[in-house]
Amino acid sequence: MLNINCFNIETIDDDTYCLFRNAISKERRRKADRFRFINDSKRCICAELLLRYSLFQALGRLDEPEIVYNEFGKPFVNHIMGFSYNLSHSGKWVVIAYGSTEIGIDIEEIQIVEENVFNKYFTEEEINYICTTTEEEQKKRFTQIWTLKESYIKYLGTGMSTELHSFSVNAIEGVVRTQAEGIQKGLRLKSCLFDTDYYLSVCSMEEELSIREVSFEDFQHILNGQTANVLLSY
Repeated sequence: MLNINCFNIETIDDDTYCLFRNAISKERRRKADRFRFINDSKRCICAELLLRYSLFQALGRLDEPEIVYNEFGKPFVNHIMGFSYNLSHSGKWVVIAYGSTEIGIDIEEIQIVEENVFNKYFTEEEINYICTTTEEEQKKRFTQIWTLKESYIKYLGTGMSTELHSFSVNAIEGVVRTQAEGIQKGLRLKSCLFDTDYYLSVCSMEEELSIREVSFEDFQHILNGQTANVLLSY
């Protein structure tokens, strides 16, 4: 089972922001404080909270995770076997996918079709899928294909060293085809229209997935644990 947790940063008021900020690691707090715009800081903070909440869901762990990175920058939780995750954010949403196998996730707000983008990065199959419909539907399909391609690259953990036009995603069949190997067996792509204005896509070997919106109340175990740690430090 692949689990996806989503958090809407528009639910964060000033008091909640301060509470969340105090609950995250010092490193993540410094990173959040460097952003010029508050929404960027909110997304940064909520990314760590979603990871810690997901670890609590999966393993019952409340301790601060140690994050390590592969050579291309994909993050992993160190010293924890059988827990893989991937994060993404766009607009008001921060999302995390986690499970026991490798995962890639991407969310994007629906955007206009950028011909210079798909002519450069998309395959003929993908372009045909986007263009053979109404103008309004083209925007949705463009965003859908983009998120599917991003989710595959994030699944691989190779970053932009994997060229976007070197493989093709099929939104209907849910498969990936590479120029060298053809269909990637055992690998599944899933995408959905999310919150009317976004596309959410995942790449994994899991057949089933669960999507839920996380609320402030869901973070209480993390926040309460942080409060206890602060009290013990005095």
